Amino acid sequence: MAAGKRFKFSGSKVRISMSDGAPKTITDIDQSDPAVVSAATHGFLLGTVVRIAAVVGMTEVNNKLFVVDNPDTGDFELAGVDSTGYTAYTSGGTATPLVFGDFCELTSISQQDGTPDEIEATTICSTAKEFETGLSDSGTLTLDYNYAPNEAVQARFAAAKKSGEQIAIQVVLPNAGGTVVMIGTVQSSSFTGSNGSLWTGSTSIKLTGEVYAL
Repeated sequence: MAAGKRFKFSGSKVRISMSDGAPKTITDIDQSDPAVVSAATHGFLLGTVVRIAAVVGMTEVNNKLFVVDNPDTGDFELAGVDSTGYTAYTSGGTATPLVFGDFCELTSISQQDGTPDEIEATTICSTAKEFETGLSDSGTLTLDYNYAPNEAVQARFAAAKKSGEQIAIQVVLPNAGGTVVMIGTVQSSSFTGSNGSLWTGSTSIKLTGEVYAL
């Protein structure tokens, strides 16, 4: 029997964005699909997550996180971003890469896609209920772990929930199995404990945009 492609949970890495790195200066953003950002010697790699800020003109991209795709020496694409309908870029802006930390207390992870809305379109001439497919949300990510509130990643969850800012998550599969990148906001965190067991915690993250497998 032919062997399939398999990856063990043990040996994988789950990494959470913890802080900002050194910003790179933006000199242009094309109105294109996907959006192309010009930034000399940016040094970003495929899958880098950047925060764009202080852009004049194309303000739709400000204060949001984006995944770098097809990086070249002087430019890179914003994965999944169609900027053809955005305001034209005028000047300024920075792209700041996020710095990640390993989540070593993690015990399990579960990603669940959202489902599209069903919009009823039944009319007087319909012989049965009719529906149109509406927009779909990006789903949720649940992280379960050994609870330690002062541990860096868990403290980061608490701070992000309080501020409402986006965080990024990288899942790195072993044996060159690839990397999954997700962006979202912390919805809730909880913890529980009982006699004869460890304290455990769980955090739910509402994902925004696509789930990128690189």
